[in-house]
Amino acid sequence: MKARTKARKLADKRNRNASDAEMPGLAPIPRRERNGQPSRRGKARSPDIETLKARCIQMGKEITPANIREMRAPWWGCTAGRVIGREIMDETTRKDLWSAIVHMRRVVTSHDAAIGAPRRHAVCLRLLAPMDAMEADAETPPADTRSDADKQRQATSALMRIEGWLGYTDKTAASEAKRVVLDDAICVDTAGLISALRCVSDGIKGKRMQYRGRL
Repeated sequence: MKARTKARKLADKRNRNASDAEMPGLAPIPRRERNGQPSRRGKARSPDIETLKARCIQMGKEITPANIREMRAPWWGCTAGRVIGREIMDETTRKDLWSAIVHMRRVVTSHDAAIGAPRRHAVCLRLLAPMDAMEADAETPPADTRSDADKQRQATSALMRIEGWLGYTDKTAASEAKRVVLDDAICVDTAGLISALRCVSDGIKGKRMQYRGRL
């Protein structure tokens, strides 16, 4: 009798689960960590408080709640980003130039992978990689089914477009941008770096290109 009752309970539970799966409009139960917090899988890990305090000190800012919040912006995490954070006050322009930095790194990383080149040593290039495990879901991009030849050709084309955009500033500025953005080197030509990033930003947006170099 007990065995039959237990079997009936299991059968009822399976039936309820099947019915729930067939009912439209039911939101899936979000994953949670062991501590009960929402799962961070698939999301970039935010800098911890000690990192944010260190950034404040590095930028010569007082450790206050407002400054700590500001240091959460992604551009404070690398040399090129800190330059635009320090020199550009307009938030929209900061975001545009940060997009140019990220685009350059993504294109170069993809090109290196496509041609089988070793990974660049700069830590800043790894900012693009998620730190937490990823899970496939409905929003996950489809698998890349391109051939190796197609990947290499398209990666080279993307790199050449960046070179073309950088041609709208002077050679010194273009070289500074590559050195600081891709190798996380110390910036010695702030104006040149910003000029080059503006050119890349114009190219990303499809704007009419204009020469931004120094005459």
